[in-house]
Amino acid sequence: MIVHISQRISQEGVPPRADVTLPTTAPREKTQDSTSRENITALFPIHHLADASSEGLAILHQDRVIEANRPLLSCVGTDLQNFPSIRNILPGALTAPPDNSYRPGTLRTLEGRSFQVEFRLIPLRRNDLDCLALAVTFPPFLTTFRSLSAESDTGLCGQEEFGKAVNAFFGNETTRQPAGILLRANINRFRTISGRYGTCIADNVLNEIGRRLRAFLTEECIVAQLGNDDFGIFCPFPYEHPGQATRWAQIVRDIFHATLSIDGHRIHLTASIGCCLIPFDTYRFETAYHYAELALNEARRLQSPDWINFTPLMQADVHHRSELEHDLQRALETNQFFLEFQPLISLRTNRIECVEALLRWQHPIRGVIPPNDFIPIAEESGLIVSIGRWVLLEACTQVSKLPSHVRVAVNISAIQFLHDDMYAAVIQTLLQTGLAAERLELELTESIFLEAVQRNLETMSKIRALGVKIVMDDFGIGFSSLNYLRSFPFDRIKIDRSFIRDMLNDPQTQSIVSAIMTLGHAMSMEVIAEGVETAAQLDMLRHTSCSTAQGFLMGRPAPLAKLSSAYPGMTEIPVMSGSSISTSASAS
Repeated sequence: MIVHISQRISQEGVPPRADVTLPTTAPREKTQDSTSRENITALFPIHHLADASSEGLAILHQDRVIEANRPLLSCVGTDLQNFPSIRNILPGALTAPPDNSYRPGTLRTLEGRSFQVEFRLIPLRRNDLDCLALAVTFPPFLTTFRSLSAESDTGLCGQEEFGKAVNAFFGNETTRQPAGILLRANINRFRTISGRYGTCIADNVLNEIGRRLRAFLTEECIVAQLGNDDFGIFCPFPYEHPGQATRWAQIVRDIFHATLSIDGHRIHLTASIGCCLIPFDTYRFETAYHYAELALNEARRLQSPDWINFTPLMQADVHHRSELEHDLQRALETNQFFLEFQPLISLRTNRIECVEALLRWQHPIRGVIPPNDFIPIAEESGLIVSIGRWVLLEACTQVSKLPSHVRVAVNISAIQFLHDDMYAAVIQTLLQTGLAAERLELELTESIFLEAVQRNLETMSKIRALGVKIVMDDFGIGFSSLNYLRSFPFDRIKIDRSFIRDMLNDPQTQSIVSAIMTLGHAMSMEVIAEGVETAAQLDMLRHTSCSTAQGFLMGRPAPLAKLSSAYPGMTEIPVMSGSSISTSASAS
């Protein structure tokens, strides 16, 4: 059923703009139980299972749920950190034998509802820890209710009704030369909001967005909730005045870019928005829907604070990226990747104490492809996990042959950190290569905190406990770097190259660099300056507390074998026989 959207019109005939606050992106005390949970969850990374599963999945240790998938969390009405004892949710699981047989049980939610379900238990034993895998099969009516709840809560139509309504608008013969703008909007970091505040507040956020859409759009507009945090909006305008599309895009942007007060919490929202004009870009709804999705993907990629309009180049780009994705799948199999290393020079000893591994791709037809061109595709396709593991293993293998004072820095993609078991990957790599943990550094950007913040912090803490150093890369260009320094004790911070580039000619930038140095020293963190290209920059850094410098002045990325011959006296690296060396999944 289509719900038309109405509001009062101002005297000028223009709907009033949303009264919003445009946000700037901002971003448990550990107990003995949480420590044991860290050790156990490292063994059972259930986050690899699809959250789209029709079953509720969990791992139990004694009577505690230590991991659970989204369907189970959503049904119970909580997040993982606040998941109650299993005896309060599914008491039958405490007495049933773990023989993988389905048994009836009663599932209780935090809202006080009870459902008859079937469940089965499977024993799991790793490193002398006895755990159970729990699978809960929901009744059909509950599955249907969950899939439709978003539509019923927000009062917006679904995708099928959305398509029918837009097609009906253009099929109305009484409307002369109909035109309109089709927008796709996706709330940024909605999973983070749900994980941080719980599913109940996340649902209230969606309800508030639905209310705002009904309040600030006119009755001719058609609005749909296409997924949990994905919306479709169609707003008509006179064919003779296509400029009105901009007004509608502005209103939709302001609806989604807002600060909401939900149950005492101030939640900052942003959204990625893609647009397509009908009939100017296409006259078919199906094509317009696809074009708007391409524009939405471009908005996500650019992290644009505004809407993105469809252009024909996007279609060509999709074809190009599809070809590269296909070629990436073969690149690992056919040894097309290789590594170069860039030295990091100690300003105290004037020798190479660390090398940063940098990934390169020698395509058999296209030649060397820059990391900036293929890493985003690897992240979108999920190939970044296998590529990143290859980089970590190969970099450690090569550096393990160098003098013991030389460390290796490997960039880790935030996508890899989210979808791979990085703790297990690091342990496996160190055991396989024999590299001492103290010689490995993982460079992370603050984007690591955009998803699964608590889990990522716990994983970083476990990796650091091994002796591996954790470095915050590109410090200073993000929105919440200082907040993350407070959340996690990084070993080193790397000042972004843009500050080093501008500090000679900009006193304000120079002050910022000096402040970062002071901050790092106060927090017992080493400070690394990257992007040093001139002697004047290096001289200025020597008069600060900066400990390490990196850049073209000290050395360009090169195969590891060339470093010792190129920089005699600054390193104890011996000349090595030529061999391909691997890097992190990141551009230099």
